[in-house]
Amino acid sequence: MSSRSAGWAVALLAVTVIALPLAGGCGGQDALEGTSGGEPAAEAPANAEPDAEQPAAGDEPGSVGGQVRAALSRVGIFLAKLVFVLVLPVAIAGTLLGMPGSALVLADAIAYSACHDWASPPWWVLIVLLLIAVGAELAESALSYLGVKQAGASNSTGVWTLVGGFTGAVVGGVLAPLLGAVGSVGGPIGWVALTVLSPIGFGMLGGFLGGYLFEVYRGKPPREARQAGWGALAGRLAGSFAKAMLVAVMAAIVLVGSWGTLF
Repeated sequence: MSSRSAGWAVALLAVTVIALPLAGGCGGQDALEGTSGGEPAAEAPANAEPDAEQPAAGDEPGSVGGQVRAALSRVGIFLAKLVFVLVLPVAIAGTLLGMPGSALVLADAIAYSACHDWASPPWWVLIVLLLIAVGAELAESALSYLGVKQAGASNSTGVWTLVGGFTGAVVGGVLAPLLGAVGSVGGPIGWVALTVLSPIGFGMLGGFLGGYLFEVYRGKPPREARQAGWGALAGRLAGSFAKAMLVAVMAAIVLVGSWGTLF
């Protein structure tokens, strides 16, 4: 399986992960609308036959148990919407680190739309998002390919550049708290700078080393291997930035299309 196919598989798995809290939140929202909102239930006639089964005292909307369940439902709705919104910036930032950001935004939108009867965002917006996602993948591949070829490297070098970049980003993310603590000596700006830049810097270093070491392994002299490594990294970064911009457009479309049900 290629790295791109693996990325889409991760995104499809994310549909399930995202849909679970969203589905729970929508179920809770329906329950709230049925108990606390809308028209009051009509009173039964005085001579009507009583139902065979009466709800337990704790299940009545005005009871303590009903109020607790309503409060928990509201919390579930809030958390579900929070997950939905937070996935979007994570997808944009993750695209720069080699994650399938376009697929993740699309999965997020599909899960949220399915939870709202395909009306928020509407189904046609999902089609637009799919087309943009395909365009983002093609743009990333084309720019990465041009960078690799102009540097005289092979397609495998581009793959190892991606692997090295992702590995470096993970290492940078692990070291980010420690480096952030060091940066805090210079104040909040130093803490934020080292915490945020750590994954990006290590990711770029890992991308270069991945391409460079693979070219050395293929038998190229160190000088040519460095040129191939930098060229492959430049092409990968250009493709990632182009894709990240398109993912940001997708995220904006998702927010606009679902704004009415978020607040």
